[in-house]
Amino acid sequence: MPKIEISSALVAAFAAFAAFAALSLAGCVTPKPPPPPPAPVVVAPPPVTCDPPLEAGDLAARHLLATQDRLSALNTADLTAEASRPLEGASVEQQVDQALAMSMTHNPGDLARALGVLDQVLHNNTPQADPWRSLARLLTYRLGEQKRAEDAVERAAQQLRDAQRDNQRKLDDANAKLEALKAIERSLNTRQTPAASSPRP
Repeated sequence: MPKIEISSALVAAFAAFAAFAALSLAGCVTPKPPPPPPAPVVVAPPPVTCDPPLEAGDLAARHLLATQDRLSALNTADLTAEASRPLEGASVEQQVDQALAMSMTHNPGDLARALGVLDQVLHNNTPQADPWRSLARLLTYRLGEQKRAEDAVERAAQQLRDAQRDNQRKLDDANAKLEALKAIERSLNTRQTPAASSPRP
């Protein structure tokens, strides 16, 4: 009988120990690890794009536009100086620049000189002239139209001057005839006056 009591007490103690151990283990449970940080956002750098290299014709066109802007800002004296530079040994680029300056001076003969310089560029068969040939052709057409317009204005002005000269000559002739008629009239009046004043017999 006493053995059963010891056994029961032992069982109770063991149960209590087991419960205590379970509670201890429950308090010592390892917490869950924190979630991993989000992956960093990788910002892709913008793609580097390089413009294709400009062709020689594009460079020539840009140069021509820049030269026109520069020349249009010059006064008459400086523009005339640009147009009067010697062309001996000039490059094709310098020839086109000077032809453009000549076309803007409005001095007599400069437009014809500009067309002559551009004609040299058009007939230049060297590789250096290749980028400039189409621009020279365009300028030649434009200056040719300008020259035709100026020639038409000059012809109209000359016709007007001729008409004015002709009208003036006709007016001078009419005035001369009128003066001659007046002189004849005065002469007749002078002859008739003494006869009319003489007494009757």
